[in-house]
Amino acid sequence: MNKSSSKPVKAAKSKSVRVGANRQIKMAEKRARMPSLVKRAALRFAKAAACAALVGGLVFYVWVHGQALTDRISGAVRSSNRLPSAVRITGCSLPVQASLMRAVDSMTRIDSSLFCRAGILRAASAVPGIENIGVKKIGRMSKDKTTIIAVKERKPVAMVHNGGIFLVDRMGICFSPVPGRFYDLPLLTFGSAAPGDTVDLRLFNGIKRTARNLGGSFFRDISEIDMSKASEVNLIFRASDTEYKVAARDAESRLVHVKALRERLTGDSARAMRIDLRYRNLAFATVR
Repeated sequence: MNKSSSKPVKAAKSKSVRVGANRQIKMAEKRARMPSLVKRAALRFAKAAACAALVGGLVFYVWVHGQALTDRISGAVRSSNRLPSAVRITGCSLPVQASLMRAVDSMTRIDSSLFCRAGILRAASAVPGIENIGVKKIGRMSKDKTTIIAVKERKPVAMVHNGGIFLVDRMGICFSPVPGRFYDLPLLTFGSAAPGDTVDLRLFNGIKRTARNLGGSFFRDISEIDMSKASEVNLIFRASDTEYKVAARDAESRLVHVKALRERLTGDSARAMRIDLRYRNLAFATVR
């Protein structure tokens, strides 16, 4: 009789028993870590309370001392932009330098805070003879700093007459002449012009360029250019009472005929004449 060998069979644990055991293990681990979690939470709360107290303190300080703090900050900004009292003006004539210094002084008497770069630019705009300026500070210590104002004067290319004598630069901007200075420039006559106005110099520049190309002293001898009428130009030369009238549309091309006639008429007649060259193949001469 064979004995059947049989192995003992283990009874399987139910699923609910395993879940309950794992939950108990996790709860035990959580209870073991509880002191460290409490510490972390307390630390976070302390940081948040410190930040809130700091912000609250700043708000309270600004609320109590806000006006004084604002005045102090604005004063610091103004002092950083303000230029030192030592001023040196370079690159211009003495009359322009004196005019700019008077403008700066009058500006600072009104409000000393205006003594800054923008304020000096505004003061320079009140001097007609100034085209542009550059402002820079030199010196390491505040008490040794000097403000250098480099001035670029307007260079006149002609004079303008309209009830008064003005100068005009290469950009066509009219400005007042320096008292006592002599300007050896041609006189332009426009319909209307005043200091600060801008006039159209395209026709004058064309006449100037062509007259110089003709050589000699032809352009330097031009004393007056009358451009008060849009359709014609009148030319008057030095040491002569003869007036040459040409059409504005072809003034440059007619200059060669003006030069030839001027050379022929020199010394022939002392009478003041008006020569009309507005027509291409004809020239009319009348007594002025």
